[in-house]
Amino acid sequence: MFATRITKYARHAASFMLHFAHGGLLVAGLIVTLFIASRIANHGVQGLSVGSLMGSSSSVVAVEEPEPELVQVADSSQAKLSPDLQRVKTYVAKRYQVSAVALEPLLAAAQQTGRSVGVDPLLLVAVMAIESRFNPFAESPMGAQGLMQVIPKWHPDKVDVKSDRSAMFDPDTNIRVGALVLKEYIQRTGSVEQALQRYNGSSDPSTPYANKVMAVKSQLSQAARSGGRFIGV
Repeated sequence: MFATRITKYARHAASFMLHFAHGGLLVAGLIVTLFIASRIANHGVQGLSVGSLMGSSSSVVAVEEPEPELVQVADSSQAKLSPDLQRVKTYVAKRYQVSAVALEPLLAAAQQTGRSVGVDPLLLVAVMAIESRFNPFAESPMGAQGLMQVIPKWHPDKVDVKSDRSAMFDPDTNIRVGALVLKEYIQRTGSVEQALQRYNGSSDPSTPYANKVMAVKSQLSQAARSGGRFIGV
């Protein structure tokens, strides 16, 4: 009887130890499994990073960083200069010590306006040279403004300076108004020289203004033909 009980207790103890050992192995197995899984995950992330750097094929598509965009400089010229005006630009830049970059839009405006209005662009450039030496912000004591020294109050039908007092300091506007004034005077007088005298505010042919403008125009024409080489006055 006593031996039977001892045997029974021994079986229970052995069963308990077996279950305990089984549970311990299960816990240990879970710990080992989690450790291995974490190592594999870390290794996989590192592998993907290295693989993306080495260009290896993978199911994960590497996102390429966009290349930096270059800032485009806007071209302020309204039209491409003709070969003749390109040569004139070189001459004017040297003769009047003005930046060729700054001259580009002014000559382009003279080219486009001259063609549309019907006035020789070189005549417009010559007037600018005499009147302002290509300074778009020039202003005389008499109120003449801009590149072609237009007096706004004398030409209210061509420009509304009441709504915009700075209108004549815009090169495109100033050149266009000046060209329209010259065109009108040429039609009235029938002569470029007389139109220039009137543009200057004098009808006296003995005044040298028209001669000055026409002399500069002649130099510009020569520069256009000679490749823009410097021409002495």
